[in-house]
Amino acid sequence: MDIPGSHLGFLRGRVLIGLGVLGALALIFPIASPTPDAGADLPDEVDFNYHIRPILSNNCFLCHGPDASTRKADLRLDLREDALARGEGGGRAIVPGNTRRSLLVQRITAEDPEVRMPTKESKKTLDPREIALLKRWIKQGAEYKEHWSFIPPGKSNVPDVPAGWPATGAIDRFIGARLSGAGLKPAPPASREALIRRLSYVLTGLPPSPEEVR
Repeated sequence: MDIPGSHLGFLRGRVLIGLGVLGALALIFPIASPTPDAGADLPDEVDFNYHIRPILSNNCFLCHGPDASTRKADLRLDLREDALARGEGGGRAIVPGNTRRSLLVQRITAEDPEVRMPTKESKKTLDPREIALLKRWIKQGAEYKEHWSFIPPGKSNVPDVPAGWPATGAIDRFIGARLSGAGLKPAPPASREALIRRLSYVLTGLPPSPEEVR
């Protein structure tokens, strides 16, 4: 059926008006996008040096760290005994195993911006994953560790890798276990020509000679 030109123009106008109204509503009432699950990629065991110290150092130690001249509320979070001690009000910043009683969790999750930590003046914020890491760490006992440079190195258990993987040494087995856990497969072994070429470029910056390749 043919639509008269005047009617077609009218319909187009109505469609444009409708789209404009929808756009305005979208600006006023934005559609909430699904937020990722902060706990989906959390480690089973939260490590203080690897996961927690960077969060506290970047966001908390300026006001609650080792420098007495900038410390606030007489609270230190860099020392476990201080973080677990009772404050003037009787509460404790960290209660191992109990996130509900830990004032740290209460403050970093507070809805009131005047109460929430870090403060607005600090220009710092904790993302959902950082908050989830702190909460899991406290649930797991809030274990502190010395700085990694003061911890003597120890032997790690060499993991097993699936049969058929080209693991010729301990480093290969660590890499293989990580790749396998991520559902990845290794690239095929490099040829002898590729290996000598890589080595020569690293050592001299020049390609290998034919004699070296042989």
